[in-house]
Amino acid sequence: MQIPRTLTALAVLLIAVAAWLLLVAPPPGVHYYEPQEMAPATLDADGALPTAPPTTLQWQPANQHRLVHSRGLYWLRWRLPAQPAHGAADRALRISVRAASQPFWNGKPLAANGTVGRNADEEQPGQVDIIRMLPPSSPGGTDTLVLLASSHHQWIQPRGADAFAAIGPAASIYGHGIGPWLIAALATGALGAACLYFLAAQRGRPRVPGARLLLALGVVGLALPVVEAWRPLVGYAYPWHGSRLLMLLLLHLAAAILLPAYLARRFGVAVPKTARIAYLATLLALAAFVPSFDGRGAALLLLSLLTSACVLLRARGEPDERWPILTLVVAGALAVPFAGGIFLDGPYFMFLAVLMGFLLIRHAAQLRTLDHHNAQLREERARLSLQLLQRGIQPHWLMNTLTGLQELIEQAPMRASRLVESLAEQFDRLRESSTRPSVPIEEELALCRNHLDIVGLALDRHIGFEVEGEHTAGLWLPPGVLHAQVENALTHAGADACAEHAFRLHIQRDGDRWMLELRSARGTAPHRGQGTGTRYIEASLAATFPEGWRFEQGPDGNDWYGRMELICAS
Repeated sequence: MQIPRTLTALAVLLIAVAAWLLLVAPPPGVHYYEPQEMAPATLDADGALPTAPPTTLQWQPANQHRLVHSRGLYWLRWRLPAQPAHGAADRALRISVRAASQPFWNGKPLAANGTVGRNADEEQPGQVDIIRMLPPSSPGGTDTLVLLASSHHQWIQPRGADAFAAIGPAASIYGHGIGPWLIAALATGALGAACLYFLAAQRGRPRVPGARLLLALGVVGLALPVVEAWRPLVGYAYPWHGSRLLMLLLLHLAAAILLPAYLARRFGVAVPKTARIAYLATLLALAAFVPSFDGRGAALLLLSLLTSACVLLRARGEPDERWPILTLVVAGALAVPFAGGIFLDGPYFMFLAVLMGFLLIRHAAQLRTLDHHNAQLREERARLSLQLLQRGIQPHWLMNTLTGLQELIEQAPMRASRLVESLAEQFDRLRESSTRPSVPIEEELALCRNHLDIVGLALDRHIGFEVEGEHTAGLWLPPGVLHAQVENALTHAGADACAEHAFRLHIQRDGDRWMLELRSARGTAPHRGQGTGTRYIEASLAATFPEGWRFEQGPDGNDWYGRMELICAS
């Protein structure tokens, strides 16, 4: 499955990006122009706008870097080649400038964009992008577009002005930009469907590693095209432009943090704390000091993808899951330096949509696999639980206990009475615990001590069970996991050895991890640790603690130890 998944994921990404690039290309007949000249502007004392551009302006070459710092009134001028008469009809003009503006075409005013003013009180902010239908071209062979603009309401100052004009057939000017966003809408819808599928698969199940990180990454992937599409599809007044760029930068930063963090969590790659801090510091430095917005986004994306690739290469196991993700990550990393800003304008969130969709679907598939595995564990545990319950009342053990009871009735009636009470109590505890998935450790300890009381009363010897360690409040265990170890010790080491060598349980907690170590007499049985009791313990732990458990046992000097390490929700 590794190669088909890899090729499928890469093919979907390439098709989506190719469709976007095809639709975003300028349509035939549309031409883009930057302003050639700029000049300072003044208004009359009454603040009235001129009806035509003054003839006394001191024009100088336009400078986009100077233009972005302009806060007062200024003029911009474009000198454009006139269209032939047969191509001049039904033409439209698109102007992009971060200011309120009043355009003039060949000296005649077009509809204003906001209200140009001498100060913030007089100005009504205009839209970042406007479209106007054009009158016929000048018979002199050159059309002149002049713009009176003011920008007193800048909240966040970008580093580039990005002012331009586009002229072409009205259908092309009005329709350009809608096609690519249909592709983006399909990708966003697919990602949204994958998120819903993931949430439905996650509902009511234990969380697998990285679930919250992946869901947060999916939210970023959904938010990014919405913020990107805000300008071309809806439009906004120019003061929002800097805020929109900041939102995009924050989304890029969030994606750069979440993607490698999820992959490290998902594939169990340990990342030192110092490396995590250095990575975050580098991301923040890139976001703060790289000169342009596109440069910042590209730097964040490239670092995130390279880090993600390193995480995937360090991971072990699950090649069917890792290689398609690694292929997508490497494809994105290669696209950043070659495509630059073009990649950030659209293919970036197409890439995120494909990657996030793949991750969400595979994560949900992992949940289904885990459900199937847990169902098998529950079946195995139920079978072993029945065997263990049958073993607890097996005829041989029960016959020996009743024989001892008969002797005690004649020799020590009081001890016989206590044995009957303990035996009834044990059967009641076994019946009660066998119907529950987990029990408090206090109940499990009571079952173990009850069993040892029965054996001790029959032998007339005390068998100790000592507990040491931290407070056990909130610790729940599968029923019978300690009881099974006690029974194994009594069976293989013998009751006399256990009476001379008391059971010792040490409990330790470290965060959400518990460690329980039970030591008992070693005994001489050659096959200890391979029977029904051990299989029951392992199956019960796997079903109760799917996020993490470990059980090992073996000889240690004169002791036999059984050590359980558990990750608990508490």
